[in-house]
Amino acid sequence: MIIFQDVYKQYPQDEGDPVQVFSGFSEQIEDGEFVLITGESGSGKSTLLKLLLKETEADRGTIVVDGKRLSDIDPGQIPYYRRGIGVIFQDFRLFEEYTVYGNLELVLSLTGGGGRKDSMRITHILKLLGIDRLHRRYPSELSGGEKQKVCMARALINTPKLLLADEPTGNLDPESSAEIIKLLEVAHRQGITVVMATHDLETCKRVQAADRNINLDEIKR
Repeated sequence: MIIFQDVYKQYPQDEGDPVQVFSGFSEQIEDGEFVLITGESGSGKSTLLKLLLKETEADRGTIVVDGKRLSDIDPGQIPYYRRGIGVIFQDFRLFEEYTVYGNLELVLSLTGGGGRKDSMRITHILKLLGIDRLHRRYPSELSGGEKQKVCMARALINTPKLLLADEPTGNLDPESSAEIIKLLEVAHRQGITVVMATHDLETCKRVQAADRNINLDEIKR
């Protein structure tokens, strides 16, 4: 379960008043839900995901993920906390010097893996997403849709409880976007909590598995 309770967040500016993103934001996301986070640019979609990842901190309020108060997690514990979270970025963030296989292998090595078992896991996830033929290619040799599928594989390789997707279809053509949405829905059917941020209303309409939409433009932030 994810709980936001009376959360405040602002960003200071070089000139003028700080930008207030959240002012007493409260919301709850149940385990296993598929939740869309929508709103115009600047509404706080990416900030909400960054708060869940502990890439940024709330100024006030309480955030709880899977029973853990995020304010109680020390900096040294953050990598362990993030092991339970898969993340899909709009700009992919793949390591260009590694192959598809190498990008996934790197994730597992950073979380204490290694050996034949990891090789089997990588092969399984690549086959599951239909991209096993790409395992020797480098990111520069992939299309946008293929890169996002690799990002999806990277997000799922550690069998996370929570999957965060920040504008995952933003740089893709309609066909590739539809494929990514289907893969997110597959992850959801496996019991993973999915939180997807998007500004594209057409994308929202295509997500048939979504349980609800949190529109940051319409609620008290």
